[in-house]
Amino acid sequence: MASNAPSNPPLFERRTLVVLTCLIFSLTAVSGLLLSLEPQPLAPASGTVLTAFETNSVSIESMLASEPAAYPGRWKAIIVHHSGQPYGDAQTLSQLHQDMGYGGLAYHFVIGNGDGADDGQIQVGYRWTRQLDAAGIYGVESAAWFNHHAIHICLIGNGDRAAPTQAQMDQLVKLVRVLQNRFGIPAEHVLLAGNVAPTTSPGLLFPGATFRGQLIN
Repeated sequence: MASNAPSNPPLFERRTLVVLTCLIFSLTAVSGLLLSLEPQPLAPASGTVLTAFETNSVSIESMLASEPAAYPGRWKAIIVHHSGQPYGDAQTLSQLHQDMGYGGLAYHFVIGNGDGADDGQIQVGYRWTRQLDAAGIYGVESAAWFNHHAIHICLIGNGDRAAPTQAQMDQLVKLVRVLQNRFGIPAEHVLLAGNVAPTTSPGLLFPGATFRGQLIN
């Protein structure tokens, strides 16, 4: 019995199939081209941000894990900064620094002031967890050395207008002492950003003398 189905598809159906195939191919090629042309960030905007609410040195010690681990002699100094803004956290700083071309959060650690992050909350940025250079010092001849060999800690707040909170100072001292002990950093190598660059950071109201008296000598 003869079949009523045509042995070949009509001409217009074949043309439609060819047009659709070409259209799909073109869209795919254009999409791939646009993706390849999209500008890539210098580095992740913030990377992994770990948070510690505890206040004892043991818990801070546990925050220092990184991949890769710090090699001997990697860290020789510590530099303390302020963010210059009365509020924020590691995430807001990360976006700001990304927009400024730093490739994400410029510091290794951030300590909150209760406005944007809990008061005294320590946040760990991707530059620490990946053991990368900081980007906190610039405009001076020694910037490359301090960014490569110094651990950078930022206090949220504007230290020219208000002193850091007591919780911030308590956590800063504990974090710095743990870092000193872990990497053998002497007190004379714990610096304020204003000691090495033309800035008032961590602020004119930062209690420098009290802070220095609490370091490991």
